[in-house]
Amino acid sequence: MFSNFAKGIIIGIGAILPGISGGSLAVIFGVYEKLIHSVSSFFKDPKKNLVFLAVIGFGACIGIVLFSNIQKFLFTYYEIPTMLSLCGLFLGTIPGLFRHANKNGFSALCLVPFLIAFMISVFFSLSGSSSIEIESVNFYLNFKSFMYIFIIGFIMAGSLVIPGISGTVLLMLIGAYGFFLNIVADIKYIFLFPFVSKSMHSEIVNNILILIPLCAGLGAGVFFFSKLMDFLFKKSYSLTYYAVLGFMLGSVPELIPGYSGSLSVYITGIILFLAGLAVSLKFNAKYAG
Repeated sequence: MFSNFAKGIIIGIGAILPGISGGSLAVIFGVYEKLIHSVSSFFKDPKKNLVFLAVIGFGACIGIVLFSNIQKFLFTYYEIPTMLSLCGLFLGTIPGLFRHANKNGFSALCLVPFLIAFMISVFFSLSGSSSIEIESVNFYLNFKSFMYIFIIGFIMAGSLVIPGISGTVLLMLIGAYGFFLNIVADIKYIFLFPFVSKSMHSEIVNNILILIPLCAGLGAGVFFFSKLMDFLFKKSYSLTYYAVLGFMLGSVPELIPGYSGSLSVYITGIILFLAGLAVSLKFNAKYAG
């Protein structure tokens, strides 16, 4: 159980890293298919499935909240080195995912969904901006704000369920990643409610209200994408996986920062890129098999 909890934490961290997919990490750790099966056939063995999903889910929530604060700091003060190191970590997952895609054999037909998905992803990546702005949050619970946070949760659920799809890259493309990172990082203040002054209580209540549409979106997204992926993998495993890989590789331009720093900053970033790539390749070789 502790092993699954620890894996959940890392999957949660992967869910908020641009270019990294929580679903990819679930594949690497060997829990992905069990996750999909537990959700899609939940009522066949509800007690067993609930325990498994609760352990993984709670770990993922811990990983998201704790690491979002680190991410917020890194993107605020060290954006270029952070983006390049994440790019290295991201590219290091590719060989293992190709091995998973080819586990049932390879057909030239797989290149069709791969190329289509790749071109769509490149188009959206180039249409967006790799700059990340950490926005302040003035959240008021009305229908518009509820739906906005709900959609953010729904997108993040996609990255938790679909291997290779980075929900954070999608959020970056629609300009919502900084907003998401900010609201998740501030959730930690909920636990300080009894110890802070009354003047901070209204702000903490806002953070609690944010959890309502966020969790609703996550729950709806996990159910929807689990059903979808279970259906697609049963119908055509290789074609589906190659489409996922196309989306994944096409998002790489979104991780490459523009030139806005000194030469030393980029030298540091390149070193971190190579280090991230080496660590990711070694990690992937060990766990992906």
